[in-house]
Amino acid sequence: MLKVLPVYGIGSTPVYADPLRLEQVFLNLLSNASKYMDAGGELTVRVHRRDALAIVRVRDSGIGIARDALPYIFDLFRQADARDARSRSGLGIGLALVRNIVALHGGSATAASEGIGKGSEFVVQLPRED
Repeated sequence: MLKVLPVYGIGSTPVYADPLRLEQVFLNLLSNASKYMDAGGELTVRVHRRDALAIVRVRDSGIGIARDALPYIFDLFRQADARDARSRSGLGIGLALVRNIVALHGGSATAASEGIGKGSEFVVQLPRED
């Protein structure tokens, strides 16, 4: 069931969404961020509005993503670096679910990283409910 879900940031940014599925999206992104960060790392979440969109940015200071892996990061059963022990603890389905759930809500999910050792940023854009 879809309903208007307030996404909080600077003020309130309501979106028309399934709250359980969006919870799944953001828990996955936050879990990944903490999983791939060393102790003392930095994690930031920012929410803002732009035109008809609610934009949520999840940025971490973790291990980062190799540039050649970025185009495939949302593919099912794909992991950026399977040699890392932290990667082996997952199935490679979380980010695929993120992108698909967000797309079903009419939005988009993207990833960016300057490379290994430079952290990463995931951006979710969802249509706003006015």
